[in-house]
Amino acid sequence: MAIETSCDDTCVAILEKNKTGHARLHFNEKITSDNRAFQGVHPLVAVVSHTENLAPLIRKALRALPSPADADPSREVNSDGKTVSVDGTPRLRPDFVSVTRGPGMTSNLATGLNHAKGLAVSWDVPLLAVNHMQAHALTPRLVRALEAQKSGLNLTGEDGTSDQSPHSPQFPFLSLLVSGGHTMLLHSRSLNDHAILADAMNIAVGDMLDKCARMIIPAEILSVEGSDSGMYGPMFEEFAFPGSRGSSDYEYDYEPPARRADEIKTFKSGDGWSLTPPLARMGMGEVAASRFEFAGINGQVQQVMHDNPDLSVDGRRILAQATMTLVFEHLTTRLVSALQANNPMRIPSTESESKGGIQTVVLSGGVASNKFLRHVVRSMLEARGFGYVEVVAPPVSLCTDNAAMIAWTGMEMYEDGWRSDLDILAIRKWPLDPDAEGGGILGASGWYRVPVPE
Repeated sequence: MAIETSCDDTCVAILEKNKTGHARLHFNEKITSDNRAFQGVHPLVAVVSHTENLAPLIRKALRALPSPADADPSREVNSDGKTVSVDGTPRLRPDFVSVTRGPGMTSNLATGLNHAKGLAVSWDVPLLAVNHMQAHALTPRLVRALEAQKSGLNLTGEDGTSDQSPHSPQFPFLSLLVSGGHTMLLHSRSLNDHAILADAMNIAVGDMLDKCARMIIPAEILSVEGSDSGMYGPMFEEFAFPGSRGSSDYEYDYEPPARRADEIKTFKSGDGWSLTPPLARMGMGEVAASRFEFAGINGQVQQVMHDNPDLSVDGRRILAQATMTLVFEHLTTRLVSALQANNPMRIPSTESESKGGIQTVVLSGGVASNKFLRHVVRSMLEARGFGYVEVVAPPVSLCTDNAAMIAWTGMEMYEDGWRSDLDILAIRKWPLDPDAEGGGILGASGWYRVPVPE
């Protein structure tokens, strides 16, 4: 069982994994606090929502636990067959409880952490308190295991040993984590080793897109479409590219920049306003390649709207498209730079697969659900000679915060022998990079390790 309460989503999941590498979600639901009046997440409103909704959601999840009669004979752990009583019916007891420890809002995290501790004590099972951003990076590995279950794909050899990794993508890979609170490019080298190659200088890309959405989308559209959700990012994407979010074959009118000079060209609307790409005046040296900057273009959009209060719907749509294009190209230029540094043998063909280096790029976090971002990344990699690199992104439902990714991260940590002490506290800022202050994921206090059976 897993719990996620790092921000405004109250999430609970139950995940099962067997020895063949297959995974099955028995339960995965969330309840999001209503922050529409604040045009963003209000910490106190969110923590009240967690307090109200977490316990009932856990009770609902318990009813989804499999019964002993439905137990998978190839389950990885819990051979003791212990059960818990749910509404008078015996259900298989979870083997451990996984929960988000950080990073996030301290009070929100503490709500989930305290519930998880109580369940671990009540059931006498281990606690796994995991890093939220690590979970985003590992989500495609969860998706692989879930897909294997649905398709019946055998991820192990006939003798029971693995002839291919059930955990795909395999390390190392690059992770572009993009959300409302984080923007970072990682070199994911192993389960607990995620080196930060680039980080945001100021606001996160998701926060910037939300702000631009509220400025650009006409008030009459925003009030109708946003009345029930407050999900500004998806609304912004649909406004910029009508019909794209509901289409699997939407055709974007987009030409990727072929070289650096094309990346930093000022966008001229032909209607009296223009946009300059982020950090356009900086060369792509080591310092620039390690930075993302979004406050500047947010300020430019604000100025355009101030100078053009009567901008037409078509004009606003052009502004929305230009904003997304420049921002997503800015993200991808840093990704291309990292690939160039890590793939010295690169050549623009599939033969590069035999040359070593990075073969996979993972897009994760809420902004990774943006289909235009995925299109820009894929198109720019093709244009720069990295067409052989696989771009992996979870389904939209698993891009935003969810407990399924927390369950999977706990699963991988559990299988690697890691456990969490019961006296641990929430961590507001918890870096992934082992070379960062604090020592990264394993630098946090409260970890201990048990022998892993061979």
